Parts: sequence; C-alpha cells; structure tokens
Amino acid sequence: MFTFLQSLPLGLLPFVAMLLVLLALGVAAVRWWSIRRGSESEPAADHPEESHGYPLASWRYVYDLDKSDAKREVASVNEQAETLADAEQKRRRK
Repeated sequence: MFTFLQSLPLGLLPFVAMLLVLLALGVAAVRWWSIRRGSESEPAADHPEESHGYPLASWRYVYDLDKSDAKREVASVNEQAETLADAEQKRRRK
C-alpha cells in the first residue's frame, strides 16, 4: 500500500482536481438548464392536476369558475359549515 502511494504522480493532482470541478459544473449546468426549460411554461389545462409544479396548481379550477358558479359553491360550503356547526352544538348539549 505504501509503495502504491509513492508511485502516484503528484504533478497530476491539480489537473485531476480541476477536471473533476469542471465536470461537476457541467453536470450542474445541464441539470439547471433542463429544469428551467421544463418548468418555464405553465401547465396545460387539459393535463390532470398533480401534486408538483406550481404551488396552487390544484386550486387553479377556482379561477376557471364564472361568478354565478362561484357564488353557488360558496353558498354550498357555507351551508355545510352551518350544518356541521349545528350538529356539533347538538352533540355538546347531550
């Protein structure tokens, strides 16, 4: 083992280190470019919603509703909340 270490040419060490650094920078640049190219465009509306991508991609349907549909949805949610609150009050009274 000791003779193996003595036989290594130390003059090549800076060249090998620089080559490894350049290789790592090249891999990082290609990875950054592929990520940037893939996420620049907004997801198409016909694709199913997924958990990755834009932070509020799963909420995008809210903005696609027209005002009457939105009011109907809000009224439905409020009605469900009132029903749940009434049930909770009845449960606490028992």
